[in-house]
Amino acid sequence: MTEYNKDNPFPAKITERFVLNKEGSTKKTYHITLDLSGSNVSYSPGDAVGIYPENPLEEVNSLLEALNQSGNEEITDPRSGATMSLEHFFKTKANLLRIPVPILKLAGDPSLLGDENKDSRLQFVNSHDLTDFFKLHPPTIPLQELISYLAPLFPRFYSIASSPQVSPDSIDLLVSTFNYTHGKKVRQGLGSHFLCNVAAMHHTPIYTYLHPTPHFVLPKDPTTPIVMIGPGTGIAPYRAFLQERNAQKASGANWLIFGERNRATDYYYENFLESLKKKNFLRLDLAFSRDQSEKLYVQHLLLRNGLAVWETLSRGAHLYICGDARHMAKDVTAALHTIVKTYGDKDPKPYIKMLRKEKRLLLDVY
Repeated sequence: MTEYNKDNPFPAKITERFVLNKEGSTKKTYHITLDLSGSNVSYSPGDAVGIYPENPLEEVNSLLEALNQSGNEEITDPRSGATMSLEHFFKTKANLLRIPVPILKLAGDPSLLGDENKDSRLQFVNSHDLTDFFKLHPPTIPLQELISYLAPLFPRFYSIASSPQVSPDSIDLLVSTFNYTHGKKVRQGLGSHFLCNVAAMHHTPIYTYLHPTPHFVLPKDPTTPIVMIGPGTGIAPYRAFLQERNAQKASGANWLIFGERNRATDYYYENFLESLKKKNFLRLDLAFSRDQSEKLYVQHLLLRNGLAVWETLSRGAHLYICGDARHMAKDVTAALHTIVKTYGDKDPKPYIKMLRKEKRLLLDVY
């Protein structure tokens, strides 16, 4: 039993970090290993971890400058009651992008308040951060009161990409970096930038806690077939599943439908997957969307292999969907409806509902 949890995270260290994409890729996705030695954390395939990121030092310094503070000021964390420096609070505890309503009220600008100004208020907060706000509206209230209004810095969640059978004292993560525009500033994803670029290997503490996901688990019976569908970083829990089933010498059939942009540069864990395929432990169907003139996605492969999918489901298979919730999961679910109707000659809605009820259709989407 571990003493570590959301309120008392374990200070893990990065022991391995490298880019999985090859030269010429349009993406940067990292394999990261966190050392959990001494934590007594016991995880299962399908689990995730919560990781507390840190705000970039340049953003912390910009906010301190806007507030005319040095960062050495001693404050009390309004949530934990712990005493710390203002710089440490801004770096590890506060959301520096979000402008909460109590902060907006400090401006005394009626155009930013009230239901009738909802659109203009939304436009303002979507194009400004706290530094921008305090440059426009220098605060006049005590520092301790000011920080009590700030939104907390929440953890980021990552599926574990390893099995405890293979890595009992460490976990692997699959982390994709990205940029986005907020107002006039181009920003990097906070959690991914911290893990992939800022944190020093073997040195920076990565405050981590286990986030069990009891809904996304392997079947208890190792003879049960599984079908795993997931593009991009959605492959992370499937690597854990396959490591586990391989270590157990499970006899149930394993089928992975994976997709990314280009095979030559974006085929994550290629050697591992191809080795499992070579020994007939894994059926592997790949959709590299940009390797041909017409885009090819995982839902297209699902439909292309519709009869085999239906036959596998008819043998009691568990089917997993992991990855993008907005588009991929919906498209895959629509493809499943088509397969059930075409090859099973059944009404898809009650059949899919039955799969969910029996916990044979499992989703981990974000």
